[in-house]
Amino acid sequence: MRLQTPISIPTIIFLLVFAASAFAQSNATYDLSHNVIAGGGDKSTNANFRIEGTVGQPAAGIVSGNALASLHGGFWNASPLAPTAARVSITGSVSNLDGGIVRRVRIVLSDSTTGEIRTAQTNSFGRFSFTGLEVGRVYILQAQSKNFQFTPDSYIFTLLDARDDLDFTAVESR
Repeated sequence: MRLQTPISIPTIIFLLVFAASAFAQSNATYDLSHNVIAGGGDKSTNANFRIEGTVGQPAAGIVSGNALASLHGGFWNASPLAPTAARVSITGSVSNLDGGIVRRVRIVLSDSTTGEIRTAQTNSFGRFSFTGLEVGRVYILQAQSKNFQFTPDSYIFTLLDARDDLDFTAVESR
């Protein structure tokens, strides 16, 4: 009497997938446009076809292939996030050590991305502002006067939102 070992379900599934793969590779045409899940972050290539991508990774959605076959991923095909063209304002003030107003101080704002330089002057309340600034850029802000030195001497910041806290303290130059 001969004992037979039953075939497990995973073994059956493996054999069916292997047989389907062998049949697909021997067939003259390829259709990989529906229900394709790629191989987990790797590439598969040979002389006849090429598959790239992974489940949920940015490579999905890329068309890849050659004259014989191609793969069109799509489930995770999302546009990359890009910065918006949001424009915001920054404001601040210049005061002396006693908290008094300092007028007519030149304020210089430099965009380190483009090299653009803008200037403003403190008003009768010691305030200044710059409008229409692009979010996501690195700016350098300085106060200038031949009669004063300033603390801080400059601000360097990446502009993420409107700011109203860019204040300088003026100390008389000696």
